[in-house]
Amino acid sequence: MEYNVTIPAQVFNDVYVPYLGNRSRYEIFYGGAGSGKSVFVAQRMLVRAMKERGHKTLVVRKVAKTNRHSTFALITGIMRQWNIEQLFKVNKSDMEITCLNGNQIIFTGLDDVEKLKSIANITDIWVEEASEISHDDFKQLDLRLRGKTPYPLQITLTFNPISAMLWHKAYFFDNPKDNTVILKTTYLDNKFLDDEYKQVINNLQHEDTTYYNIYGLGEWGVLGNLVYGNWEVVSDVPVSFDEIIWGLDFGFNNPSALLKIGIKDGNLYLLDEMYKTGLTNQDLIKELRHRVPTNEAVYADSAEPARIEEIKRAGFRVYPAQKDVTDGLDFVKRQRLFIHKTCANAVKEIQGYKYKEDKDGNVLDEPVKFADHLMDAMRYAIYTHLWRPKSFSLKTDII
Repeated sequence: MEYNVTIPAQVFNDVYVPYLGNRSRYEIFYGGAGSGKSVFVAQRMLVRAMKERGHKTLVVRKVAKTNRHSTFALITGIMRQWNIEQLFKVNKSDMEITCLNGNQIIFTGLDDVEKLKSIANITDIWVEEASEISHDDFKQLDLRLRGKTPYPLQITLTFNPISAMLWHKAYFFDNPKDNTVILKTTYLDNKFLDDEYKQVINNLQHEDTTYYNIYGLGEWGVLGNLVYGNWEVVSDVPVSFDEIIWGLDFGFNNPSALLKIGIKDGNLYLLDEMYKTGLTNQDLIKELRHRVPTNEAVYADSAEPARIEEIKRAGFRVYPAQKDVTDGLDFVKRQRLFIHKTCANAVKEIQGYKYKEDKDGNVLDEPVKFADHLMDAMRYAIYTHLWRPKSFSLKTDII
């Protein structure tokens, strides 16, 4: 069954319209932040699900759970926006969407090996934040693209070109492949982008030209002057810890970022993260109740005293963080950081977290303020909890 649903052309960014009918096996949408590439792929996926037969689409990120508040939320949000929810069945717990005509959209991660192996007859794959995945990951996904469909099989990658050292550049760009389409876009191509976000990206021109080249202009990056080099990604962590602490960076349009940190034998382990936009303080308190035991300390952005007080009255041990950026960074750099592989957003942020440069290329003593929400949360917790000047006390805040 095909549904005769009219989707007006105005809902698509003009630069992507020619790609609505693209059937190349390999499709690369890359470029700057806010360019609308992920939104377009999600839009087209729904159009094909309604108007064509024989689609079983896999939506993949490095870590399965990161889909819930990114790709899954994006696609279900478009369904509501287009008023087409009645044409789909949504399984929120398993993150699966089935069109009434039988087409499926399944969300998973490369860390969920058993689920990935169990899914047969895949016809389309979308890899979001594809800079997270290795070349071996890609080859495994490519091999799984073997379902039966009247249409050509297709795998789509979307990502920011954060480093010229990514395998993607050598594989797709330096040695062009047959049956491959590549499109670079930037925030200037997104007619739906709000002025506030455009200004954030424009400001990067004056704060750090490298960041602006990557996230503004979509150019391949060579990130130098990174803040942290004292970290590694791990699959295994201790079964118990000397202490557990939490860092919290408030947001709304930007993500609210919550980070769980375990302390063991002087080492620091980043164990879990929350990274969500659109949270009111009541929403945030609900999240905390699901995640944070009330006897564990939470260190939050001291610029938001009213929000801290409300969370404290909800029963949590929340404290205003010490926010000295320079001293805080220097302190955290002296620690050993182990990041669990499921903390995909923390890994992405720390990989690109760098110091500003002036127009002459001189390195400044402050980081670029962009995509740094979990980095702030990490600094709040570690610096405030482990380094306490004599004039700073938590006693007056303890419930």
